[in-house]
Amino acid sequence: MSELAGIDPGAPALEPDLSRPLPRALRALAFRDFRVFWSGAIGSSIGTNMQLAALLWVVAIETRSASKVTLIAFVTVFPLLVLGPVGGALADRLPRRRLLLVTQTGLMIQAFTLWAVWEAGLGSYWALFGISLAGGVVIALNTPAWQSIVVELVPRDYLQNAITLNSAQFNVARATGPMIAGLLIAHIGPGICFLINALSFVLVLGALLAISPTNRPPASDPDARTGVVAGFTESVRYVRAEPGLMVAIGTHAVFALFAAPVVQLIPVLSVDVLHVGPEAYGLLLGSFGVGAVAVALVLGTIDQRVVPSRILAGGLALTAVSVLGLGLAPGVAVGIVFMVAFGASYVTVVAIDHNAIQSLTDDRIRGRITSLWLMTFGTFFPLGTILQGVIADVVGVRAVLVASASLVALCLAFVMARGLLPRIDTPRARGRP
Repeated sequence: MSELAGIDPGAPALEPDLSRPLPRALRALAFRDFRVFWSGAIGSSIGTNMQLAALLWVVAIETRSASKVTLIAFVTVFPLLVLGPVGGALADRLPRRRLLLVTQTGLMIQAFTLWAVWEAGLGSYWALFGISLAGGVVIALNTPAWQSIVVELVPRDYLQNAITLNSAQFNVARATGPMIAGLLIAHIGPGICFLINALSFVLVLGALLAISPTNRPPASDPDARTGVVAGFTESVRYVRAEPGLMVAIGTHAVFALFAAPVVQLIPVLSVDVLHVGPEAYGLLLGSFGVGAVAVALVLGTIDQRVVPSRILAGGLALTAVSVLGLGLAPGVAVGIVFMVAFGASYVTVVAIDHNAIQSLTDDRIRGRITSLWLMTFGTFFPLGTILQGVIADVVGVRAVLVASASLVALCLAFVMARGLLPRIDTPRARGRP
């Protein structure tokens, strides 16, 4: 299987703008379409994270139930499991930019609906649940195309940097969005967060209209016309034939089950354990994004010098340490330190796994393999979220965090003892330290 087959690194649309030299960590921004896409996405991501922080805070305050908070997160992601193959097939069959214009418009409508329902005083728990579920359905159709379009905006040698920067923009939003939301909730109310998110979709829609991706699935390609079930079956066979993809999806499953749900417990940790208000809650969530942004800049400078499997091992180890520290934190200040570390580990694991998926996959099947990777998250993250929420209602949030950290550490020890992680390294990467 070739690395990024179907991408022509010398295509005219992928010529960099060299008029202003960029630091190594930002070099993918030299490509105009990626720069426009990235800039539009960051504004919309800030709005999305403001909405999510406000929504989970409202549910935590009104229900005082970890399971109900995590159920909202569950219905946002669970549709990936059911509709992931459909989203992947659409991403391979349709021009991805056009598909994203439709799905992003749908998410904007969902955000305006949430704002209108809340302002009308109709924001009961089950109304918020239903609106979140509707958003999850659209996200399931949106995400494979969103993840796959990056490879159309930069040449192969810039892909790892582009993926890292794409993660960085989202995590800049994770740093700033919750902090802004915390202040707005305290002084104005959650409704303004919902409205800002709805308006922020104008930015990403404008960016999508302004770019011209270089690769579109050709209508005559029989692989692009494969049915959903047949396409899903083919993608499973493809993954089973590539050990590196198996490892990337497997480590992603472990991370999604034990580590990723931790973020959804922060509202409950803030309200019921640390006993803080919305401002401190916003700082806790925002510190996660600070760590994610910081490590993204580091990854951008070492991605072509350090073998990916070693970076992934470090990310999983830091995950175990940071989640353990968060579970034992005596107060907000210590919690912020470990949330910074957790944000760093989170983006490291996701970025390296994502890069392995893109680097080891042919373009003809990229959308379907990406959707399979996302379905892994859509299966194990909701499962972990519900389990951690229900168990936290019984034994407490701290016990759940300590147990999650221990399980991540055990899984890391297993894959390292079996020598599995180096399978994600491409032949080009194996010559690095």
